[in-house]
Amino acid sequence: MTTGTLTEEQFRDAAERFLERSHRIGDDWELVKSENGTYLTKRLKQTLKKEKAETAGEDEELIVDDPSLGRPTPSDEDVYQFEYHVVYSVSYQVPVLYFNAYKSDGTMLRLEEAWQGFRDLASESREQLRRTLTQMEHPILFRPFLALHPCRTAQVLGNVATGCGNLLVAFISSYGPFVNLNLDVRYAALAK
Repeated sequence: MTTGTLTEEQFRDAAERFLERSHRIGDDWELVKSENGTYLTKRLKQTLKKEKAETAGEDEELIVDDPSLGRPTPSDEDVYQFEYHVVYSVSYQVPVLYFNAYKSDGTMLRLEEAWQGFRDLASESREQLRRTLTQMEHPILFRPFLALHPCRTAQVLGNVATGCGNLLVAFISSYGPFVNLNLDVRYAALAK
């Protein structure tokens, strides 16, 4: 497991331990088990703020706003229901972060909007962004989701997971912030 990869059985074990931590700190993660596979899921309401792009003639861009501010939502902001899934990739032997976001009217966040909406990812070149944040079929639900492509995940996890008691804590802590999914610091403080 020091290489940053894991087997499907190791993923399931790590997911079970992650869920135990989630319950201990009162976080809202769930573990879904089906005949097609196992995955972790979390739902969050978050605000995407529309800002005018700096270059003349460009469309508005969506910026993920901090939901902890607790302020009213102006008309230039939309509240989205985010649905995050951490799923095992058999091909890459790593976890993959899938997500979808839905407006209150049921409209789904489009890939192009996601490319503009996440500040940390938006600083990437357009081509790099297309290789990083993509739309893929969910391997268990068989419907389209946005996903952070897993091509470099083993390398990243091999570098950050040393000494980590749970590879999924390292994974979500490393990849989640790019799509506004932040783990509570208490995940790291709990016994390994």
